[in-house]
Amino acid sequence: MMLVVASVVCVFSSCSEDEIYVPQEVAFTLDYTFAESGSMTRATGEEVYSSFYDKYIKTKQLTPTTYSLTFTNKATGLIAEINGRWDDKDGIRLPEGTYSVEGISHRIYRESLDVHSEYVSDTTFLFFNEEVHITKDQNVLNLTAKYDSYLLIFDAETIRTIEYIGLKRWSLTNHDNLATLFINRQTDLASKDDYINIQRTNGSIAKIYLKNIPFEKGKYYYFNDMTNSFDIPKMESGN
Repeated sequence: MMLVVASVVCVFSSCSEDEIYVPQEVAFTLDYTFAESGSMTRATGEEVYSSFYDKYIKTKQLTPTTYSLTFTNKATGLIAEINGRWDDKDGIRLPEGTYSVEGISHRIYRESLDVHSEYVSDTTFLFFNEEVHITKDQNVLNLTAKYDSYLLIFDAETIRTIEYIGLKRWSLTNHDNLATLFINRQTDLASKDDYINIQRTNGSIAKIYLKNIPFEKGKYYYFNDMTNSFDIPKMESGN
């Protein structure tokens, strides 16, 4: 770890009792955990989502590999913009102090001119907005991730194919018989033609249009499979 050493100059063979402390440079790596509150950890259909969360999100199998963060020193106004990978163990260096941290962790699409323009993904969309304290003996800075997307979950047992269709086509990923999709676009901004297209194993087709459905970021929505059927009452006598 690189340190900045403060030097004190004595004038007329005497030193001030109050020496000026120069903040030291701190080298550390970044990591994050998920906020404990919020509907992505507690909601209707908890058993289905809880299993999915524990296996794929908490273990960070379905989370982005990169981040884009801005650190602003609360005392000096120093601004550091840092883009990197969560698995990069080389670390970053900043002077110790209190910082406000803002930024995102989204999947990067290399084919797009605007790498953050896409709004559907098979991994979570995350954002960060908090105050942190960096100390000279710190080697890991653990941030708190918040969800920048909502999650659609479909029972895939009777589904042959399932796609998101809008500005682009996206085949939903299947995990343990669950088809999943993360979306960070507010539904009031969605096109009237944004929909989920489902083709079932029996040949039937269903479409779920997303426009104006009140989905909320930080929540998941589980679509349980239902059998299409109806009751047939007895006919009345024609006397």
